[in-house]
Amino acid sequence: MIRDESELLALVSRLRRAQQAGKGFFTTHSLPEYTAVDELDLTATEAARFLTLSLVPFHAHPSGQPKPQVGRAGFWRVCTNLWQQHQWVYDPHRLVTSEGEGELERFFDRLSIMDPYDAHWWFRSAVTLYERFDGGPEGLLRQADHVAPHAARLVRRAVLPGIADAVSTPLWIRLMHDRVASLAGMRWVSLPVDHTLFAVTTALGDLTVDIENHDDRETIQTFWDVFCEKHKLVPSRVEKPLRIVGLYWHRGGRDYVESVLEECR
Repeated sequence: MIRDESELLALVSRLRRAQQAGKGFFTTHSLPEYTAVDELDLTATEAARFLTLSLVPFHAHPSGQPKPQVGRAGFWRVCTNLWQQHQWVYDPHRLVTSEGEGELERFFDRLSIMDPYDAHWWFRSAVTLYERFDGGPEGLLRQADHVAPHAARLVRRAVLPGIADAVSTPLWIRLMHDRVASLAGMRWVSLPVDHTLFAVTTALGDLTVDIENHDDRETIQTFWDVFCEKHKLVPSRVEKPLRIVGLYWHRGGRDYVESVLEECR
């Protein structure tokens, strides 16, 4: 699909501008996590708790398959319903001092999209937020002086399962920066290569790679790190339009990318 690096740069630049302006494909397609926040009309403090704890079970099922993100049964729709109907699961203080891990486990057992890891990881993250960061994610951001790489370092050093890893940490940083509080140094936070970004990269480059292969994942991650640094691009701004077209790749995303490439040529 992509012929050379200059063509990729032209594509990424056009996608980024269109996404920021809400034009073209991005008129009707957006990131489901932001759609959820907009629908719930959350304050910054509420958005911080919602996005942080929702990210904990964002990992793949034990089967290795990622959780669906879009549609009526999608992950972010489930989290939206959780906030609307069972807001206590997003309150670290109530979870730790009142409800407890057992109650959370019993509740999550009734949700088909959750797996055996989710309740434990969710509760452990709530405990860390409550005990170490003044009860919520905003406390972590304050401790990091609202500097993105410092916040990422704090996350990786804390007991925040489901958030403190190579994919989830930069994704969490982007969510906090966009919807909670502006963070300095976003240029130095890597683009998170998960199933969606890996698949998009594979399709763009017509690559023969396997996400289950550690070396292949590292190769894709290194490529984007070098590409963004070389062209002085903020990784999160590159990620967002690529993620959107990837989520809807077989529902217009691929066709849109091909049309943009034709314009570039």
